[in-house]
Amino acid sequence: MTALKLNTRNPWDQIIKTDIERDYVVGIDTGGTYTDGVLMDYRTREILASAKTLTTYENLTTGIIKVLKQLRIHNPSQVKLVGISSTLATNFIAEGNTKQVGLILIGYDRELIEGYGLDARFATESFAYFKGGHNAQGEEQCPPDLEGILSWVEGHAVDLEALAISSYFSPLNPEHEEKVLRAVREITDMPVVLGHQLSTRLDSVKRATTASLNASLVAVMHEFIQAVKSSLRDLGLKAPLMIVKGDGSLMPYTEAAQKPVETILSGPAASAIGGRFLSGQERALVIDVGGTTTDMALIENGNINVSDEGARVGTMETSVQAARIRTVCIGCDSRIDIISKKEFRVGPNRVVPLSRLAAMHPQVEEKLLNIDKKHRTGKSRNNIEYWFLARELDHDDPLPAHSRKTALLEMLAQGPVSVAELLDRMKLNHPVQLNAEDLIQKRIVGVSTLTPTDILHARGELNLDNADAARKALQYACSLHDLDPGEFSARLMEHIVFRLTREALIFLARHGNADNLPEEPDGEWADWFFEEGFHKKDHCISISLSSRFPVIGIGAPAQIFVRLVAEKLNSRFELPDHPEVANAVGAVAGSVVVDKEALIYLQESDSSRSYIVQFEGEKTSFKEAEEALAFAERKTGRSARFAAEEAGADNPRLKMNRKIEGALQRIQARAVGNPKLSEQFG
Repeated sequence: MTALKLNTRNPWDQIIKTDIERDYVVGIDTGGTYTDGVLMDYRTREILASAKTLTTYENLTTGIIKVLKQLRIHNPSQVKLVGISSTLATNFIAEGNTKQVGLILIGYDRELIEGYGLDARFATESFAYFKGGHNAQGEEQCPPDLEGILSWVEGHAVDLEALAISSYFSPLNPEHEEKVLRAVREITDMPVVLGHQLSTRLDSVKRATTASLNASLVAVMHEFIQAVKSSLRDLGLKAPLMIVKGDGSLMPYTEAAQKPVETILSGPAASAIGGRFLSGQERALVIDVGGTTTDMALIENGNINVSDEGARVGTMETSVQAARIRTVCIGCDSRIDIISKKEFRVGPNRVVPLSRLAAMHPQVEEKLLNIDKKHRTGKSRNNIEYWFLARELDHDDPLPAHSRKTALLEMLAQGPVSVAELLDRMKLNHPVQLNAEDLIQKRIVGVSTLTPTDILHARGELNLDNADAARKALQYACSLHDLDPGEFSARLMEHIVFRLTREALIFLARHGNADNLPEEPDGEWADWFFEEGFHKKDHCISISLSSRFPVIGIGAPAQIFVRLVAEKLNSRFELPDHPEVANAVGAVAGSVVVDKEALIYLQESDSSRSYIVQFEGEKTSFKEAEEALAFAERKTGRSARFAAEEAGADNPRLKMNRKIEGALQRIQARAVGNPKLSEQFG
């Protein structure tokens, strides 16, 4: 069996630099494990060079710079676009590292919110309720409590880094949000975000959550983008910089700095777009096997399928339009725990594969290769779990208050140490006594143990790191439970393929049937159905699974795992060229998309009746519904096309849509175009 190797060729030296017909673009994806980069000819879709380096969580730009240097771009002036898909927003939210935001809620019903426990969704603990807001006809309920709001902001300013303002029914009338903005601008220069500028949805809780998250990310994204721009200029790259949104489309870096929350799920969306771009498939299920997770997305009519519900990160629901993604907490760097001879667990935690750690640290390789020698602490899985110093403490990290933690960090500063050796040195009996949970959570201390990456190395199906160390670690782990390494690795591979196949079935079945099918099937019948459909062991009946979508595999191990999933689904398997960097391709392969929306609603009183068109903070009144509709369509269409051109779209196409939600009408205009390619920053 041929082992997988990454393609890092660079034929740039063979390119005729005077060929002005070529359009070169650079795509970068910062994933959970690797940061990938590609140099590509946009017209021919030819990958001229690719690069891969470990993602540097403490500073994402460090990994980006490494990738750019590895691409060895000899003539930077020929690069006409740089696109980045970033995990920055998703990671900061998921890990609780967002800035402290003060959320001002105007006109919200406190008793209703607290009665249903909805206040837990606001993405901040610093929020307050004030009088004001509007009703379903856009009419003022009562004036905003400006005095109370200013007093609250002044009293909490020392603890806050940004403000978010959300007023009840602000999509129909943003007047109160704007009044409060003008008032707080007089007393603070903190970043301030308004709910109606991020979403026209009438779900007040999601809108407030989205505003809160966006406010917390503005400074972080601004700092990230400035660092990236500086790095590009240092390398002579002056091409326009675009950022991937959560729906797979591209937006200028200036917009990303203002609305960073829209980059949630940027990475998985880029993978799907890259898979479509490289394969040429207009309709497919894209499965991206990464280091931390496996992500699934659907492509229909050449477009990524977008969720109507809004992106979700953990328990936080937002109004952000994003790709419909099914995420499975299994990746090639998922932790493997062998519990007994018959039971093992894969994931959900991500660790560093032992094969990679051994390749980076010769002392780890030596110890793993000699692991069969007698240990003072006896045979234990602690002998194949290593801890290491993942990063230095920075100014935001509190100094360890426990002397044991200080001693641990001092030991790890000398290099990776097995947990067994740590316990022996510190005369402890169990890893929990090391009190390192918070150090691991903050990625100060890293963990390395057996992973699917090691299994693939041991089986000879992957050749990226130290296969001998992986093989010894697998043999040792199996010896603890009297298991045959070959049989165990086969069982583990089947388990992963089963999990991925099951999730793919659920994802496909719920597509178009989300209202009728739950997120997770339950009951013995469901378990039997999946088991029989996969294993086909029942002597009375057989279940045949079949997907109507071809399956595109993305990620370095796609030809191993995703190919088997496609076989189980009786589906055609597509492995595009360069599947290991398709996500980076997706960072420049998306279209520039701008959506504009106007709301039309009826406003009645005893003496008058009018149709209100609410568009981007402006309210226009009409006597007749037809007049209002024509105005809304004209206004949104012109605005969408102009905004798309300003955002860098080349000759954008316009599509109009009309939605009726009870007494409310939504007039939607979408302008779509390929990004303009230029040699200068836009």
